Parts: sequence; structure tokens; C-alpha cells
Amino acid sequence: MALVILLAATANAAAPGITSTAGTAGTFNLTAQDGYLNQPDGEAVYSWGFGCVSGSSPSFVPAAIAGAFCNTMQVPGPTMVVTENTTVTIHLTNNLPTAAGNTSILFPGFQVTSTCPNNAANPQGLLACEAAPGQTVTYTFTASAPGTHAFYSGTQGDLQIEMGLYGAIIVLPASVPAVCNSTLTNLYGKRDFGSTNAVPGFPEEDFRLAHAAYDHPRSCYDREYLFQWAEMDPRIHRQADAQVTAKAGCSVGAPG
Repeated sequence: MALVILLAATANAAAPGITSTAGTAGTFNLTAQDGYLNQPDGEAVYSWGFGCVSGSSPSFVPAAIAGAFCNTMQVPGPTMVVTENTTVTIHLTNNLPTAAGNTSILFPGFQVTSTCPNNAANPQGLLACEAAPGQTVTYTFTASAPGTHAFYSGTQGDLQIEMGLYGAIIVLPASVPAVCNSTLTNLYGKRDFGSTNAVPGFPEEDFRLAHAAYDHPRSCYDREYLFQWAEMDPRIHRQADAQVTAKAGCSVGAPG
């Protein structure tokens, strides 16, 4: 079993993400689809992941980092960044292979207020409204709690999360304590290595999305990183690959 450690933009001390893919802050058009992830040992592991719908126009943060992009499939999924009390609307399109079945997204810590159509195309699953293959479902909630939160599949979670359907949503505090703004001058731009001992990347640029993690004056920070931990068992991924590429006429769950 391989342990996957994912660190976003280490050199820039930043947690890059998207604030929108539909032109309105807090509105995201996401897709779930399959692909292959290249590993350090040269193996390409079949996986499922969230991504930005093809043709969408993501708005990226921090804006100072050039060359940002959002794949149609990535693991972890795109990091969504919103401000506290923003109404978040997420349209999820299921572009996974038909054999993979339905999929969905859970947002622990938030009260999802959208109503599931509960029809053949978008049935009500055990934990969330699900999108059948080729269909789209919409989730809406208020980002009421600042901080970094997880999101992940609510359908066959033991399989779909293992396959890569997870990510993070960062909720920035609506009222950053004034005392936290002082960390900008205290901790950045103070390193002078001289012309002969210069170190690339210093003085550091300020790529923080906010100056505090929460609305509390003791949640100030000067550097920002996003860690997401996951385990990947290549054996399970190979079995999923075999399932979705099975001969025509096979049905999921049927003998043989």
C-alpha cells in the first residue's frame, strides 16, 4: 500500500485554489471522471477524481501566482476558496464510466440546503443526492464556518474516496482581526543575504489568502500550506480498472 502525501505549492508557501468556475464567486462547475496518475516508480495508477468542467473559466487565488490551471480530473480535487457566509453553489457532473455508477459530494460541517430531484437521473442516496452517469446534480450551502474543510464522495465512500474523489474547501474569515495584519511586516521581507549569498525566493512574497485562519485574534498566521493525506492501494485501483473495462453485456454486481 502506498501512502500519498500531497503538498500544494510548497515553494510559494501558499494554498492555491479557485474561487469560482462560473463567473460568480462561490459558484463552481465540477466534474467527476477517470484518468491515470503517474507515480514516482513509473506506474500509472487508474483513478477517479474531481476537476473543473471543460470550458469553464476558473478564477484563481492567489492572483499573484502565474500559470494557474484546473484539470478536468485531479487528485485531490480542486481546492475551493470562499469567504465566510458566502452562498456556495456546486454543480457536479458525473463523467465517470457507466460501470462506476453514481457519485456525489459530502460537505461535513455544512448544512446542504438544495433539494434532491430524487428521480432516476439524480436519485437520493444514503448520504447525499447522487448524480447518475452523464447527469448533473447541484449542492447549495452557506459557508458558515471559517477554516479548512474536507469534501469527498458520499456514494460508496469506501471505494470512491480510495479512488481519489476528495478535496478541500477553504472558508476565509469574514472579519479578520486587525491585530493579525501586523504579521505582514513582522515576518516578511526581513532577510537580507547580500549580493554574494542571495537565496532564490527571498525576501518571501506574501501569498496568504487571509491573515487569520478564523475570526479569533489568536488565529493569525504568516505562512500558509495545505496538506492532504490519503492512502492508495494499487490493487483496488486495478480491480476498478478491470470493472469499468469489462466486456460489453456485464452488469455491476452480477455473477461473473
